[in-house]
Amino acid sequence: MRIDTRPDGSQIVIPEVGDLVRLTRDEAGPIVTAYAGEWGRIVRVTTRNTLDIQLAGFSRPRGVAMALVSDFPAINVVPCDGRGLPTDGRHWGSWEERRGGGAAKTARR
Repeated sequence: MRIDTRPDGSQIVIPEVGDLVRLTRDEAGPIVTAYAGEWGRIVRVTTRNTLDIQLAGFSRPRGVAMALVSDFPAINVVPCDGRGLPTDGRHWGSWEERRGGGAAKTARR
């Protein structure tokens, strides 16, 4: 996990593969398979500012049918520790901020 600073001085957490995160909202859509409060390890960060999160072995038992949450919005997770407790309230940065464009480029939009 990386921490970046925006021009206004606020800090954002930039997700990376291997980080532990806790879901702050239920999965969107007609069939909800991931719920707020569950937590797991990031296995992929996409260019669309979404994450693939492995829940099995973390907030769900190993071997469960739905062990992976795909394309979960990064804005709907917070970093957590090895017990699933959030470590701070900051949200993940946007894709532009994560790819190295920095907060300054995003602020000009």
